[in-house]
Amino acid sequence: MFKNQRWITVFMVIALLFGNASSIFAKASDKNDDYIQRSEIEQYIDILSDEGTEDSVELSDKLKEYLADNEDYLFEEIVSIVDEYADNTTQSENNDHNMMDIDQEDLQRDFERIDALAKEYYDYYQIHNEFPEEVEIRSITTSHALTVLEEIGIKITEKQLLKRLAALGVIAAIDGPIPVGDFIALVTGAVITGEFVGDYVANQGALAKEIGEYFGRAFIKVVTKSVTMSEEVEYQIKKKKVKHFAAKLNSDGGIFVEEPLTLRQAQLEATRGKDTFSVSRKDAENVVTQTNYRKVYEDPHFIDGEGRLMIANLPHFHLIKKIDGEWKRVRGHHFFSW
Repeated sequence: MFKNQRWITVFMVIALLFGNASSIFAKASDKNDDYIQRSEIEQYIDILSDEGTEDSVELSDKLKEYLADNEDYLFEEIVSIVDEYADNTTQSENNDHNMMDIDQEDLQRDFERIDALAKEYYDYYQIHNEFPEEVEIRSITTSHALTVLEEIGIKITEKQLLKRLAALGVIAAIDGPIPVGDFIALVTGAVITGEFVGDYVANQGALAKEIGEYFGRAFIKVVTKSVTMSEEVEYQIKKKKVKHFAAKLNSDGGIFVEEPLTLRQAQLEATRGKDTFSVSRKDAENVVTQTNYRKVYEDPHFIDGEGRLMIANLPHFHLIKKIDGEWKRVRGHHFFSW
């Protein structure tokens, strides 16, 4: 599968830059104890207030009343309050996705093949200071990568793509071509997490200029967004030790990642039927490990119900709760990085 493959990129289209995480993240624990801190509830109230829906405002008011009436804050009591405002759009636990999908190993092989051919282009350039004649490199005319690029307005042959990956690798100074997954993230404004983020940050201007000159100036802004936000996400995860974030589905695949959350706050969002993102499978599983609930894992769905290819999609968990005597899948997805 994808795990431990160097080429794989986590795609997360970002809706906003993360602000500085509150000191709550340094103090809050991911332990499954019985209580939730007052500061966590207060910050969660702020998140609900910013959401601005009728239900979120009412829930915010209920939580304020709970804080005023209590000195200790049992997590299960908070859950019971939040559950009253849950999105009850559910489906049967055994109702699997009926949409078409593609084999993960096939997708991995496709990307690995492209990266290997791009390495041939890169190595040739290092020796001859020019790219090889196209006939000297093995290639095919169709791939999942080309399909995704065409959907965002980039019509390119695979041989042209190989040349671009090699050239961008030279500009980024990563001692090889840019992985095709990283390239797709750059031109879709998505976040990249991996070994080359620092190199992309250091060479952001040159990368944006090269891509903009070849594919259109509109991509300069897109690439800049991708690199800037990739740096911010790395900072939040590595420096602030944030493990969970609010999230929303992106109609073109992948997710929007929003404000940082503590584990307790992420669990409350799961109870409400909202989406979350966590930095690892174990952390995402913690979000859906709750008293009186069950959980189910799903592989990413790379093709939507309309047949569109969405390789930015991520693996995830669903929360399961008992409704009218039947265990049903709660609406939210709880994504994690590969």
